[in-house]
Amino acid sequence: MTHSLNSFFKSFWLAVQFFTRWPTPQYASVNEQEMGRSLAWFPLIGLLIGLVLWALSGLQAWLPTPVVALVLLLAWVWITGALHIDGAADFADAWLGSCGHKQRALDIMKDSRIGTGGGVAIGLILLAKWVLLTELLQTDGLVLLVLIPFWARIGSLVLMMTTPYASQNGMAETMFRHLNRKIGWLWLVFALGLMLVLAPGLVLMVLAWFWVRWLLMRHLGGMNGDGAGMMTEVLEISALLILSASLIH
Repeated sequence: MTHSLNSFFKSFWLAVQFFTRWPTPQYASVNEQEMGRSLAWFPLIGLLIGLVLWALSGLQAWLPTPVVALVLLLAWVWITGALHIDGAADFADAWLGSCGHKQRALDIMKDSRIGTGGGVAIGLILLAKWVLLTELLQTDGLVLLVLIPFWARIGSLVLMMTTPYASQNGMAETMFRHLNRKIGWLWLVFALGLMLVLAPGLVLMVLAWFWVRWLLMRHLGGMNGDGAGMMTEVLEISALLILSASLIH
């Protein structure tokens, strides 16, 4: 019983450690199976991020809305360590530099340097989020900000479960191999039900999901860790855009 509880909490802390900058317990040893199990906590990490963002939105009582939006964006980037933004930037570089060759695209994504495409992608992502956060902060639907990172991470989890892995010996490959797919599908059913009750318009995020998956299959032949990061960013921006468009009248 004690061993099961320790394993349960270890997988949670490993997820926090991998996907955020929050302090966590440090473990002397971590195996592939434990890292794979930690992916099941990915949506919960998104929910915790959303709660932090929603709490910070209360700064509107003292600060102008654009400034509060900037604070939220800074917190969002710091908490995640820009992990998902980095994935989107890597894909943008690969898309521009590979000229349609899948292996070259994968090689470019392994390069730690950021090129023109990556730089533009980072700038556009940050600008889009700041503008859309500024709009959302002025609506009655602000509470849905709690769920945006949650829904986006479930989209990434489903991508992992439904898409072949593109890279050979990629850092995330062993994690995906040990992902608990039953829990992943349960997360998806719960998220869709919640979405239909609270904000049915967000079902349009499915279109963004299929678009990103199509891009990954076309240019990489599958997905990898950077692709999952790009999916997270695109779905977060899509959710912000849909909510801003539907709530501002």
